[in-house]
Amino acid sequence: MRRARELTAAVLMPLVLSLLVWGPLWSWALLVGLACGAALWEFQDLVRASGWLAPRALSFVLFAAILAGAYLGSAPLLVAAAGGVLVALPTAILLAAPKEPVWLGSAAATSFATLYVGAGGAAMIALRGIGWETVLFLLAIVWAGDSAAYYVGTRFGRRKLAPVVSPKKSWEGFWGQVVAGAVFGAILALVLPRVPGTPAMAAASGALLGAVLSVVAVVGDLVESTFKRSCAVKDSGALLPGHGGLLDRLDSLLYASPVFYGILALLPELRPR
Repeated sequence: MRRARELTAAVLMPLVLSLLVWGPLWSWALLVGLACGAALWEFQDLVRASGWLAPRALSFVLFAAILAGAYLGSAPLLVAAAGGVLVALPTAILLAAPKEPVWLGSAAATSFATLYVGAGGAAMIALRGIGWETVLFLLAIVWAGDSAAYYVGTRFGRRKLAPVVSPKKSWEGFWGQVVAGAVFGAILALVLPRVPGTPAMAAASGALLGAVLSVVAVVGDLVESTFKRSCAVKDSGALLPGHGGLLDRLDSLLYASPVFYGILALLPELRPR
């Protein structure tokens, strides 16, 4: 399992990073759309496994509209697509005339799944629109933190972080992830081009951002674990050997990317120039 996990990462990471840095925005948007689309499909499988309805075709149309809004930088399209999710999906479930006990669960679950994956994917596209440095910073923080949590937790883990939701996670692994995020954040802020501020200011802001995003990434991972546990499944899929499904791999990014984009929107001085 560990070897398969490392081999999958060794193959995918260079491909993703090459496309991120040297590819045009549309190619990155396409990659995000495909990856998040697979994650949304897996999420809908979880919804259906719970006995609820998930109108896939309509959900994917609205999901694509959300990503298109981010790619085009169109706030009206984003608002219209998000509103469409909240209006059209419950209406489609109503017209499907399911049994009464699944009305609320179906409408809530399928709408949330579309917005959850769509918002994360849209943020990843919007971050690339700011600059590839922002996405690289986010990916490095999440990936490095995840690896640190895994190895520190395996070696030193004693106290359970969330025993009901994710029995293997420990507080030691959590702090290992936060520290790794802060360290990598400081280093990246110094070595990435066009990061504003003096070296000391850049390192301090990078460390703080890295620590914050690491905490958010852990929360995203735990939230996705609650979804799987409530559906009595271990992995969302089996697409990636050693890693489970795309939803399993993107759970932290789906949470951290909107937070990161929000921080950069509120504090534009942190954006690369």
